[in-house]
Amino acid sequence: MLTSRQKLILKAIIEIYQETAEPVGSKTLMNLPYLDFSSATLRYDMALLEELGYLEKTHTSSGRVPSDKGYRYYVDNLVTRDSEVAKVFPLVDEIFAKNTLARDKAVQEALNLLSEITKYTAVAVGPDSNEAKIKRIDFIPLSDSDAVILIVTDQGHVQHQQIHLSGNSSVSELKEVIKTLDDLLKDRLLNEAIEILKSEQATQELNAFMTYQAQIIDSFIQAFSKFASDSFYLSGMTNVFEQPEFNNVNHIKKFMDMMERREIVKLIGNEDGLSIRFSSDMEIIPMDQMTIVSVPYQISNEEKGTIALLGPSRMAYKKVIPLLEYIAANLAKLYKKDEE
Repeated sequence: MLTSRQKLILKAIIEIYQETAEPVGSKTLMNLPYLDFSSATLRYDMALLEELGYLEKTHTSSGRVPSDKGYRYYVDNLVTRDSEVAKVFPLVDEIFAKNTLARDKAVQEALNLLSEITKYTAVAVGPDSNEAKIKRIDFIPLSDSDAVILIVTDQGHVQHQQIHLSGNSSVSELKEVIKTLDDLLKDRLLNEAIEILKSEQATQELNAFMTYQAQIIDSFIQAFSKFASDSFYLSGMTNVFEQPEFNNVNHIKKFMDMMERREIVKLIGNEDGLSIRFSSDMEIIPMDQMTIVSVPYQISNEEKGTIALLGPSRMAYKKVIPLLEYIAANLAKLYKKDEE
């Protein structure tokens, strides 16, 4: 159990370190009006906080830096939401007001604003498309040799893929192919459907249409893959490289690889509310001193998405948390409008 003075010292060290990225010593703390204690008293409490695992001592300075345990205590017990962040809320409102009919654009612009304000990497993840089932497969003929394939899921999502039929193939033949695939893939999970298309079963079912069998299968696999890509948004991937914690070339390569492979989706919290995860909380992590702060937003009774920020453990939580919560609330409203 920390004393009130120890809590004040820990809070002060974390918030100073957030600004400076430099170890904090007792002389710096003595300049704070609410820490009007002797240098000896401050050093004693700092040593005790270090002994308890809330602070760490660096080799290059007599000052201390927060540990993951210290950050965890801070975000769970000490952080307050900065009311000054409300000044940027009108910018968020403007994005959603002008994009009421363009959901994807609104999500991306909101992420761009979030990464620009915070200087961290922003990510938004929609509902897990792998849990969606195929409700219907259809097509719209555009000409004698061109058509658009439509794939509708039980969650109301629609994906389309244009296809061109070469040679002697015709749209009337494509109609039979679509009916065959509709029977084959209906009520299947999206990832299950991809595996079926790659199997001998699909080859046998489409055997009568050998002239463009491969093209059909490839077009459907592309369409199914788009469901996953369309639910992932990213902004400011290189922002974190401006932070001193991310100046290691090897770390940068690992971070870039993690983002390109979208392994970040596995790291984002899936809790019902605010989630803050530190390096020590995660098995798949490219580097130490990294934090992921995420907030879910409700899409429907069954579905939710998540918006998150990636940055150094010393990120300004008192500013980041209310900003994420406000954007998440607006995203939820946007999806509700889209359903109306």
